[in-house]
Amino acid sequence: MAKKTYLIFQDGQIMHNVKSAKGLFGRLLGLMFKLKPKDDFFLVFKNAFWIHSFFCFFRFSAIFLDKDYKIIDYKFNIPPFAILKPVFGAKYTIEYTGSYLNVKIGDKIIINECGY
Repeated sequence: MAKKTYLIFQDGQIMHNVKSAKGLFGRLLGLMFKLKPKDDFFLVFKNAFWIHSFFCFFRFSAIFLDKDYKIIDYKFNIPPFAILKPVFGAKYTIEYTGSYLNVKIGDKIIINECGY
């Protein structure tokens, strides 16, 4: 049974174009070597507190969540070939392309995986 991942933001927004980075290659590659999606796209990593943008040829943003799904840090408009400082305490990292999100430290984002 395939699982679909959704993000539910504190303000009620639900994001549908979400993928979980699973498996060794999914986690290693992330957004590397990909073309920028035309629509907003979200990639969720579990147990990730440090990211880079090597071999990612477009700008993206990242949100770091703790174990309770609360935002503890975020970085907007990360340029290609950058290294970000580790965000200790992050349990989930959400990388996304597309428009600016109105989020702040302490907001909650629910990661929901549903089987269908």
